[in-house]
Amino acid sequence: MLVLVVVTVVVFLTRKRRHGGAEVTAERLEEFDLRLSHEARVAIGAAIARGRKVLAIKLYRDSTGADLATSRAAVEKWYNGIRG
Repeated sequence: MLVLVVVTVVVFLTRKRRHGGAEVTAERLEEFDLRLSHEARVAIGAAIARGRKVLAIKLYRDSTGADLATSRAAVEKWYNGIRG
């Protein structure tokens, strides 16, 4: 019984730590956007225009080194700006 409780607590804390990453702020997005080359911006914009958000997120992550949450937020911001 005690082992089960310990395992449950460890799993809960591990998940909480994984999902408790840095908050995605406008300043954080701007910091990563500054790392993008012109070619990367064109490729990401084209992926967004074709509705391929997953590809756009992958391109953003590869180009900036940003984590998944930051990349998703950046692509969503671009997507909403393009789609209006």
